[in-house]
Order: sequence, then C-alpha cells, then structure tokens
Amino acid sequence: MAGKVKTKAEAPVPQGSDSKGGSGGFLHGLLTVLLSILIVLAVFGGAFYYVLKNNIYNLGEYFRPRIEKTPIIRHALPPLPAWEDPDDPKHLTQAELIKKYNEYRSDKADLTLRLEEANRRIMELESEKERLSSLKDEAEAARLDNEKLLEKIEQERAQLQKEKEEVAQIIARGNPEGLKDYFNRIDPETAQKIYTDIIKQEAADQQVKAMAKTYAEMEPANAAAILTELTSKDTDLVLDIISLMKSDESAEIMENMEPELAAELIKKLADRNIKNTE
Repeated sequence: MAGKVKTKAEAPVPQGSDSKGGSGGFLHGLLTVLLSILIVLAVFGGAFYYVLKNNIYNLGEYFRPRIEKTPIIRHALPPLPAWEDPDDPKHLTQAELIKKYNEYRSDKADLTLRLEEANRRIMELESEKERLSSLKDEAEAARLDNEKLLEKIEQERAQLQKEKEEVAQIIARGNPEGLKDYFNRIDPETAQKIYTDIIKQEAADQQVKAMAKTYAEMEPANAAAILTELTSKDTDLVLDIISLMKSDESAEIMENMEPELAAELIKKLADRNIKNTE
C-alpha cells in the first residue's frame, strides 16, 4: 500500500510538462498570425505599389498630391507626365526646395558677374569703335586733302616742265657754251658742284620714278605692305615714291595702310609741299 501511495505522489510531474507545451503552442499560433498579417501587408503593399507605379485607373496621379512629398513612399509614384515641370515647387520636398534655391542663387550670382563683364566689354568695344571711326574720318579727310594737294602739285609740275622745256629751247637757240662759260667765270667751284648735284639728283629721280611706277603697278595691298615696312627705314624715300604716283594710285595704296600711318604720311607730304611752295 505504501508503494502505491508513493507512486500517486509523483504523479504531478507530467502535469507540469503539459503546461509548458500549452504555452509553446500559444506562441507558435501568435507568430503564425503575425506572419500571416505581414504576408498580407506585403502582398497588399506590392499590389498598391504596382497599381501606383503603373498609374492604373489613374490612381498614381490621384494619390500624387498626398504622398509625393513623403520619403520612401513617393518612389511608388509613376513618372511625372511630360507636361508637368519636375522642378515645380509642388513636386519638391522641403530639402529639395532648399537645394534648388541655393542652386538658383549660385547661378544668379554667376550670371550677374558674366553680365557685368559683358557690359564692360561692350563699353570697351564701343569706345574702340568710336576711336576707330574718328581715325577713319580723319584719314578720309586727309586723303581728300592729299588728293587735292597732289592734283595741285601735278599742275605745278606740268607748268614747271613746260617752263623747263621753254628755257631749254631758248638755250638751244641761243649760246649754251656761252651760258656755261658764264657760270664758270662767275664761280667755277659752285658751277661744278651744281652740275654734279644735278647729275646725281637726276639719276636719283629716275630711280625713284622707276620705283614709283613699279609700286603703282602692284596690287594696292601688296604695295601698302612693302611701303609700310620701308617707312620704318626711309620715310623720305616713301614720300618721294608716293609723290610721284598718280593721285588715284597713291590713294588706293594708302587705303590699305594702317589709318595712323596713312595720316602721318599725308601730313608729311602736305608739310613738304607747303615748304616747297614757299
């Protein structure tokens, strides 16, 4: 009997074991329910994402104003229509608005600097244009004066040539040897020097005339380039060459020179002619 009683006293051990099994079953059931809910939510979320992303039944555009500024979720929205401006403030978050604002400020500052530089350059070009226009007017006025002066010189040269021929005829009809003896008696040294200078001058004049003819037959631009280079070495020779050309020939050549150089040559020609006529 005592052995049977002891066996009944040890019976509560299996009861405790059944209690743990019931608790484990409850947790398993709870996890199953939670997992099912997560699966349903995932399926629902995926379906919702698909519907929004593909704008089915226009639901993407319908929900756009409500979720386009919500991080993460906004990525489910379809791309903006072609007629919508992606930089429109209504489509941007606060952070994006601040970023765009800073970008616009930076661009504005850069454009302002570039505009100021462009305006400064425009003013410089306008000033240079006015200066060149003034030089052009001066050169044109000098050219016209030079043409008149060259025409006058040609007339005077023709008159002098005529007078020279008349004197030569008078001498030829008279007594040239007597005229020579006369100069020799008055001042033999001076007479010899005068004859020598005349011969040299005539030779030099013939050479300058040949050069003037050569340059006159060249292209005006080429002749202008050569005479410009020659001016730095022998300005008087350039003046002699130009003075022996026809007015229209010298005018074409000077038009192809730098305005400053042309004006300088015209002034020197005028000064020389005035000095010769005094």
